[in-house]
Amino acid sequence: LLEYKSGSAARAASIFEGVLASYPKRLDLWTVYLDAELKATHVETARQILHRAVTLKLRARQAKGLFKRLLDLEREHGDEASIAKVKDMARAWVEENT
Repeated sequence: LLEYKSGSAARAASIFEGVLASYPKRLDLWTVYLDAELKATHVETARQILHRAVTLKLRARQAKGLFKRLLDLEREHGDEASIAKVKDMARAWVEENT
């Protein structure tokens, strides 16, 4: 996080990617990375992070939280098509995992 504030955002992203490669199931790391990217106003990167995170093997409560964050992001920065896409992704996840 300090790297985002006082260093290079690209280096910070690289560090986070390395940590996520080592611990892909740690959702707390995904959300810290997401929050840092959003704070740095990297909306497209945050969108990509969320899209990757929802493809993980998740429990229903975890998936719900991630889909909610993705839907909120799309409502704020996306358009109607992107909102519909997120809703479709969530429906597909529910069908596959219930």
